[in-house]
Amino acid sequence: MTPRGRIVAGIDVGNHTTEIVLARVDNGAADGSVLPITHGQAPTRGRKGSQDSLEGAAALLHRIEVDAGVRADELVLSAIRPVDTETAPLAPAPSPRSPVRSLRKPDASTPAGTGYAVGRHVPLGDLIGAPCDGPVIVSVDGDTDFEVAAAAVTTAVGNGWAIAGVLAAQDDAVLIRNRIPLDVPVVDEVMLDGLAPGALVALEVVAEGRAYRALADPIALCAALELGHDQIHEVAEFTRELSDSPAIAVTARTEAPEPPAVDEDYVELQIDGAVVRYSPAQAHAILRRELPGSVVRIRLRSIPTADHEIAVDDAFFTDLAALDSGTWLRRGVADARGTVVALLAADHVEDAATTLAELTGRPARTLAGEPEAAARGARTTPGLPPDSVVCDIGGGTIDLIGPGRTVTAAGAGETITVAVARMLNIPRALAERVKRTPAIRVEGPHVAHEEDGRRLFLDAPAPADAIGRLCTRGSAGLVPFSTKLAAEEWRSLRLAIKQETVAANIARCLAAFEKAPTALVLAGGGALDDELLRTVGESLRGAGVVVGRANIDGVHGPRFAVASGLVHLAAGSGAG
Repeated sequence: MTPRGRIVAGIDVGNHTTEIVLARVDNGAADGSVLPITHGQAPTRGRKGSQDSLEGAAALLHRIEVDAGVRADELVLSAIRPVDTETAPLAPAPSPRSPVRSLRKPDASTPAGTGYAVGRHVPLGDLIGAPCDGPVIVSVDGDTDFEVAAAAVTTAVGNGWAIAGVLAAQDDAVLIRNRIPLDVPVVDEVMLDGLAPGALVALEVVAEGRAYRALADPIALCAALELGHDQIHEVAEFTRELSDSPAIAVTARTEAPEPPAVDEDYVELQIDGAVVRYSPAQAHAILRRELPGSVVRIRLRSIPTADHEIAVDDAFFTDLAALDSGTWLRRGVADARGTVVALLAADHVEDAATTLAELTGRPARTLAGEPEAAARGARTTPGLPPDSVVCDIGGGTIDLIGPGRTVTAAGAGETITVAVARMLNIPRALAERVKRTPAIRVEGPHVAHEEDGRRLFLDAPAPADAIGRLCTRGSAGLVPFSTKLAAEEWRSLRLAIKQETVAANIARCLAAFEKAPTALVLAGGGALDDELLRTVGESLRGAGVVVGRANIDGVHGPRFAVASGLVHLAAGSGAG
């Protein structure tokens, strides 16, 4: 007997992969029952929603139909929203909400002296007067020669000034320190603009071979700058950036930072009903803490799609230097310069269904947004707790869908890929491969070192280009990708990247829900990553949220949530 019903293809054109589910929908069933026939996937060609990506989807559909010996009667798509994930050369700045600010330039590297000091700021020219009570921090502007500065400081010491430290605008720390009769911290390459006379300043220069940084302690810094305990949490966020610095020069913030000039890059956010514009560096900390939907416009000349002002629904920044510091790597084994930027465009691709209909000769329609389709597909998972929140991890976006609430955020699987590619200086295609699985370091033709410290004998002699390098296991053998990292270091870095990108982003999104769910069910290609399942679970363990995987239709595993969900939605809506 010929099966009745129409064959529907659910097509999910993603940022990284395109996935298709073919199923037979029984028109005679009251609920529009769905019988899966086959499924398939392929890398997305070009930018999501582009002509290339839709031609790739049409080619994938043809291949699946030929293999299965069927032909789809109808194609259903979700609304397509591209995400751009790139590395931008942004040096993160402390949050503009922080009650303290750093006076030291990010790339400064030549402090002198040792120890820490707290005192009132006195410009060098004011040392000619009567000595102030208590310790002072002297500042030397960029127009003053180091010998002149050293002579003035020496004279002031003889006149009774209690000089506890020196700030220098130029890179003159060593030159000044060698010419004054004091062993005090001297920090150069500082920004003196806005530093008022009499302001409290805290300085520290770490002695060679020492790790202790007194002023990286938020309690000590609050006490030094006479800040209230109500600000200690913001100070603690600030001091995280000081923990690995050879020199510290900070003062209390007395006014909001200047907004970027008209011709500069910026990030514009809507917070508490007001539109605020920050520089991209200042926006780092804010974007990681504000809920998705806060950022509305952005301009970043280093990213082609954002070189002019564009409207966005979300942006997520990941500072690579923070990843490096957080994993305690040996210096120089990873390239930690720059920031991974993920941007979710506000515009949808309007004509995708029309284009796909022309390419395939079949009726096609846009049926739902990706979150709705993903939720419908993921809820076919057997045994799913009824109050679960679905989390669809795509290449570009994370969608969290729960009872009465949907949150979409930029920054998903491609954020991990781009971070790995940048830090290891390898192509994205190789980064996509090595980010998922453990690696081994090949020590000789027959011996390798595992990530858990074990040594193993190789089944076949390693190729010459693999010896002395970190390698991933591929179908064609060992694929080398790093000469600097030890196997244990790569594991630590890999987990940290997943934690600070996708896991941190999911935690940010989940904060939008009034009540934490019993379970978070992960769907999409990212859910196939065992380590990502673990890092997301660790991020949410304190909230009592159980993290598990979807099993779409009980047969597909976590993939194909959107594609299958589209078919189920089409079944419920009847013929298109």
